[in-house]
Amino acid sequence: MLNWEFLLQKEGDRTWLPLESADVEILEGRYRIVAHTHIANTEVQIQIIHNSTEEVPPLRRVQKRSSHTHSQGLISIIFFTRLKPGQWEFR
Repeated sequence: MLNWEFLLQKEGDRTWLPLESADVEILEGRYRIVAHTHIANTEVQIQIIHNSTEEVPPLRRVQKRSSHTHSQGLISIIFFTRLKPGQWEFR
């Protein structure tokens, strides 16, 4: 997404890592993701897709919700969540 910066933080870490590519490989663990934009106080549609590689047959889970950017343009995409093996998409 143009004009959006996505930041990833592993539980227990103090630093935020910028997600500079649409294709990132991370270790399994609990993470949270926030996004930053110049657009403040705006409703945003969020879609999270997980294609599991642990289950046979592989399962695809989709979650949709809306949220708002706050006055500084930040929005929480996911709170601390265990990111299981597989392919994750955040839209």
